[in-house]
Amino acid sequence: MVEAEKEFRHQGLWSFLPWIWQSEQKRKGSGRGKRQAGGSQRWTVFAEPATMVDPGRLEAILASYDAKEPWYMGHGLTDDQMSIVHHYQQEPAYPLGHSAFALSEALLKKLVKDLEERPIGGGQQIEPIWELANRLSKLGVHITDRKDAFCLRKAAGCATWARDLDSYRPSMGLSPKDVVIAVKTVGKFHRPRIPLLKEFWADDSPSDVLYLSNQGDDDRLGAKIVDLSQEFGDMVDPSKESTKHGSGHCSKMLAILRYLKKHQPQRRWYVVTDDDTLLNVPQLLRVLDSHDDKKAVYLGERYGWSHTEDHEGTNYITTGAGMALTAKALQQVVACSSCTCRSPDSPDDMSLGSWFRSLGVQVTHEEGFHQSEPHNYHKDLLAVSDEPISFHRYNARLPGSASEAEFAKARRGNWRSWVKTFFAPSRQEL
Repeated sequence: MVEAEKEFRHQGLWSFLPWIWQSEQKRKGSGRGKRQAGGSQRWTVFAEPATMVDPGRLEAILASYDAKEPWYMGHGLTDDQMSIVHHYQQEPAYPLGHSAFALSEALLKKLVKDLEERPIGGGQQIEPIWELANRLSKLGVHITDRKDAFCLRKAAGCATWARDLDSYRPSMGLSPKDVVIAVKTVGKFHRPRIPLLKEFWADDSPSDVLYLSNQGDDDRLGAKIVDLSQEFGDMVDPSKESTKHGSGHCSKMLAILRYLKKHQPQRRWYVVTDDDTLLNVPQLLRVLDSHDDKKAVYLGERYGWSHTEDHEGTNYITTGAGMALTAKALQQVVACSSCTCRSPDSPDDMSLGSWFRSLGVQVTHEEGFHQSEPHNYHKDLLAVSDEPISFHRYNARLPGSASEAEFAKARRGNWRSWVKTFFAPSRQEL
């Protein structure tokens, strides 16, 4: 994809539809489609860095289908409950990207024709592999589930399978003290949320943890709560973040970045999370250590918006999952005179994406960051993905009449279960 991004000058190819469109237009322009022999077969296979391939077996699998028919093939997944990242839909089935998936020539042509008639539009890109499946389902094409060929793990008969990439990560000699973790919080959430953070990851963190808020607090919480209002005034005023459409934190995020640049010099990495983000700090540090922090790096879970067939939109890191900036990236965005909020309540993550795009700093996607709770991701995906770095929120679904103590118990129980299930064994004593 890196080479394709350079060729097509489009940083939204990861959302699949622009990549398919651009590739097919190039093919038409080159005349290759017209010169193709009548009996030949053409397939496009999308794989990921974690995908291992047996070329001979893959060729044999694809040869057993007629590419002149609209085929869509892979390791099919179906959500067993509604997922926010799939717009609360359990259908359609979609492929496991780590195991690769294949589209026939006929399906590519059918999809391009549909894009000509119904262009992509300017919405968000959250999980493109599902969004592609949803688009194809509206064309009457559903995935042909070949789990026997597009496998989770290597086994007899597999054409593709997923491997663990964590063991291949290099080390840049990062020390935990080279990293500072800033928790974005607000006065009303100090008491219900900070104790959970301290219990599950902050107190054990080998990196310094700061709580950046609109007000200070007494020492009973045992946390380093910084009152940003003393330095940044109404930039961190909660009343300016809320509107009838929801809340955004652009001005507060800008204050946080300026604070970190001024008061936390000499760090190599700066991590910003929400106050309801469950972090796996050891895995976070392993991932940061594998990236070259001499460069301007803007890292986390990538989302996008307004990527269309011919026009790249903007990529951004979801701050609920946590985001990380190298010192160079932080320096550039703080020094940027045009990096300003349209309004105090503009979405902070989208604003950051726009600013870094203007600075020429690309988003670096790391799949271990998760914007939502574990149930929103298929168990097979979590099984073959890198070890999770984060989950966001609590999934504490109780009636509105429940007491704060009942909510706290539910939150603690869910987080304890997630740590035990998804984080490394060294953390399972929780």
